[in-house]
Amino acid sequence: QFVNAYRVPKVVAELKEHHLTVYNTVKNKIKKAIAEQFGIPAESLYLTDPTFFSRLTNATARTMNDEYWHEHVDKDTYESFHYTSLLYLNTYQKDYKGGRFIFIDGSNANLTKSAIEPKKTRVSAFTSGAENLHHVEQVTEGERYAITISFTCDPDRAISDLHIKTPNL
Repeated sequence: QFVNAYRVPKVVAELKEHHLTVYNTVKNKIKKAIAEQFGIPAESLYLTDPTFFSRLTNATARTMNDEYWHEHVDKDTYESFHYTSLLYLNTYQKDYKGGRFIFIDGSNANLTKSAIEPKKTRVSAFTSGAENLHHVEQVTEGERYAITISFTCDPDRAISDLHIKTPNL
């Protein structure tokens, strides 16, 4: 189950100013870390759509998009993505079983798989292109929560930060 925080008015309406302050602080720290890690100016990174919360379970998928365990490249799915980050909101083996994030490199006899074991507050970030083919193992027990915050280098694909709308007086 994926929820795009920017496209669900009901969710946005429930947010308070302090929620947005926390979210924006975290987003900006992730943006800065990506800029430092990849050697690019932070000013050249823009938040892009979608930014979403995910809740993964062992429930039967209802749509193809619910089948999160398939190998994929983020840029193929979301053209605007240049850098993908994941902030894990709970912990592998403690809160759920399965659900590790798997990078896939090479093919056939030269195939290498590298796993990230999600841990509450752990952040992973990577370029969104074909060099980072990946999937998430199926969750077999419990619920896995994460937020995906992605960035583009194209200012035309940028989205603005969430804001609390105040009524006109």
